[in-house]
Amino acid sequence: MTHTSGAHGADVARPTMRDVAREAGVSQSLVSIVFRGAPGASEATRKKVMQVADELGYVRDESARSLRAARSTNIGVVFETRQPFHGELLDGLYAATADLPNVLVLSAVSQARDEDAAIRDLASYRCGVLVLLGPHLSEEKLSALASTMPVVSIARRSTSPDVDWVVSDDAQGMSLAIDHLMGLGHRDITFLSGPDSPGGREREHAFEDAVESRDLIGGVSIVPAGMSEDEGAAAADRLLASGTLPTAIIAFNDRCAAGVLDVFIRAGVRVPEDVSVIGFDDSPIASRRPISLTSVRQDPISLARFATERAVQRLSPHGPASEPRGTILPVSLTVRATTGGPRA
Repeated sequence: MTHTSGAHGADVARPTMRDVAREAGVSQSLVSIVFRGAPGASEATRKKVMQVADELGYVRDESARSLRAARSTNIGVVFETRQPFHGELLDGLYAATADLPNVLVLSAVSQARDEDAAIRDLASYRCGVLVLLGPHLSEEKLSALASTMPVVSIARRSTSPDVDWVVSDDAQGMSLAIDHLMGLGHRDITFLSGPDSPGGREREHAFEDAVESRDLIGGVSIVPAGMSEDEGAAAADRLLASGTLPTAIIAFNDRCAAGVLDVFIRAGVRVPEDVSVIGFDDSPIASRRPISLTSVRQDPISLARFATERAVQRLSPHGPASEPRGTILPVSLTVRATTGGPRA
């Protein structure tokens, strides 16, 4: 787990607020006012105190501050190290909190550390609100967690009345992808789904609704896959083994699409001449060569901004009514080299 205040060696004496006050020639209470951003100090005093703090290398002890506060204003964030899109969301969260007094406290989910452990660490750090990036928790666990502290979910809806969430518009994304393929002449389209992934069912339902409204039901199929390159590759292997490839594939996300492309290239299947492929997220891997993947673009900056706004509102005793709300943000389609007309 990391936080923005950094770390110092145990053998180095850290400058204190008292040191800053002495060097700046002001009272310690005035230094506290400056650091808290509270009214009561002139602009000249604020600049002087911050300059002295920088010169001394003073860093606020957020752990001690949280323990002293009646209510922590730290924002705990749970993310997955294996998800490139989560990196973009973290960039957005840092941008959204850059001018706020709230501190982001990060806790990672990795192969060696599950989501429950990541959340427990943030709870022990006394975070005032949790922001979960694509949580895998069951609805029961998510609801139970939200009954103990405010929770904001990014990239996954929740049926819990206590959870705030912000997601991208999967229905719009699927419509854009299918309309693009239909415009190229495709009618035989397969969706590689992520049934066990956060938001997986919603994205699958969005695909079903989109093809039904366009009268494509007889020419489409859904093949279970997932969020990773390995799951995309396994789905591509199954399609090859079936002996019948669709003319176009929409993958659950860009990582899944990358796994598909890898298998197809090794098998001599040409993209897009033989099969067109569309990803979802428009993460950094989509624009890299030689992938150059057509992908539905989510807006990580807007997702992070909305989540931050709701988290801060939840922390504020003077904020709006605490009724939770869900937010759906628009998406777009970035067309690159992996889509073209259907094979003859």
